[in-house]
Amino acid sequence: RKRRGAAVDTPPAAEVEQAPAPSADEPGAMRCRLRTLAAIAFLWACAPLLAALASLAWLRHRLFGASFTRGSPERQLRVLVTGGKMSKASAVARAVGRDGHKVFTAEILPYRFCHTRFCTYVSRHYVLPRPTVQPKEWEEAIQAIVAENDIDLIIPCTAPVESSAYAHLRERLPPHVRVFAFDGATSDELDNKFTFNQVLVRAGLPCPETANMECTEDAVEFFRRKQAAPDGKKYIVKPAVYDPKARTEILFLPIDDEARQLEYLKSRNARKECPYVIQEVLENPEFGSYAFFNEGHLTGFEFFESAASCLVYKQHRGKHYDATLELCKGLGKAMGLTGQLTLDLMYNAAGDLVPIECNPRIHSAVCTLEGHEFLGAALSDANHVPKREAQVVTSKPDTFRFWVMDQLFLMAGFWKPKSCFKLTLREMCAGSDAILCGDDPMPFLAMYLVQIPSLLALEILPATPWLKVDFCIGKIVKEGGD
Repeated sequence: RKRRGAAVDTPPAAEVEQAPAPSADEPGAMRCRLRTLAAIAFLWACAPLLAALASLAWLRHRLFGASFTRGSPERQLRVLVTGGKMSKASAVARAVGRDGHKVFTAEILPYRFCHTRFCTYVSRHYVLPRPTVQPKEWEEAIQAIVAENDIDLIIPCTAPVESSAYAHLRERLPPHVRVFAFDGATSDELDNKFTFNQVLVRAGLPCPETANMECTEDAVEFFRRKQAAPDGKKYIVKPAVYDPKARTEILFLPIDDEARQLEYLKSRNARKECPYVIQEVLENPEFGSYAFFNEGHLTGFEFFESAASCLVYKQHRGKHYDATLELCKGLGKAMGLTGQLTLDLMYNAAGDLVPIECNPRIHSAVCTLEGHEFLGAALSDANHVPKREAQVVTSKPDTFRFWVMDQLFLMAGFWKPKSCFKLTLREMCAGSDAILCGDDPMPFLAMYLVQIPSLLALEILPATPWLKVDFCIGKIVKEGGD
């Protein structure tokens, strides 16, 4: 899951969308504190329900056996899973831990009490400096953990702003230590919307029209060519690399007011060090795919309907599933990929589903793949290659995962159900919580009753306004956050 700088998810008919201006009646300090205290109280008031759900899952596991199939690796590895605040981190820790590997987890401050440290399969948890703030201290801490625990493999499950650090770390680690992520150059190529688009073009794979913008003149020249040969398309200008603070105003270009258009293009302040892209506007619905590879071979895949704030996951079958599966296979083969990536896909004017951007890192949709016999091997085995289609890790068609407290907070009205999926009680009964597992129920309880309350408590004294609680990535979402 991620917050995207994606092509627009509103119809092209709307010409401009602006972030709301600060209001005179923005919440005051006391109101912010009361809202934070109410959120903590609501979480703890749900403790009996959460305890009952955890007990039921544990009892079902004890009485009827495991709902997963254990793998059988050739040797036990010592695995460091980073990004411990994320739900996907506990899913990965379980997947490799069930196969018999020894698992360690780590996360940056202020996520000291993250739920993964309570995982049955985790031997020890570490707290790290932020790589974006203290890069030298962060690398020293990672190197110390690797040396102290004789780590064989690092699986990053970090936020977008941190994932690049792990991609570039591998070249400075001991030779025997693998990082299950693309190397730095590949990660940078996929993370940049223009260079990723060019990868698709070279591989002959479908993609939206995308142009590079490293200065205002690049955009002026692009729209000058479009004016000479109009095709009716609208375009959006957005950062080439993920930037949550850059979407303060969105224009669908070109517009009739040339002076305003030029002023807008100049205001992007595009330059070689901070490039933008000009990409054709695509249409809803939006889909996502999560894939992982080894030596160019696709080893795991999921395809799902997506949203800006996606906390509900279910496999979406049909022709687009098959087409995106083949697209991922082609991309992996063309680049010889080893690692994990997520594609955001939307419809172009011709009705084709095309990838608008690539995020070269793990996705929260890994929660739907839990229980597959080869998930642990796909994440940890350097030699794993599926011998037949059934060995490619995919979800069961009826798997339906969500975060129960996210849905209860929506029902309670803590925030509006915007750009997300709101379920009915009947729909919730048809699925299960994305963190809850009978063999490992403690992370489920710890996320809702320890990790999130501890983060909310930090916001009481400073009276920080916050937008929502994201139970999937385990953090408090604020304006302009990562």
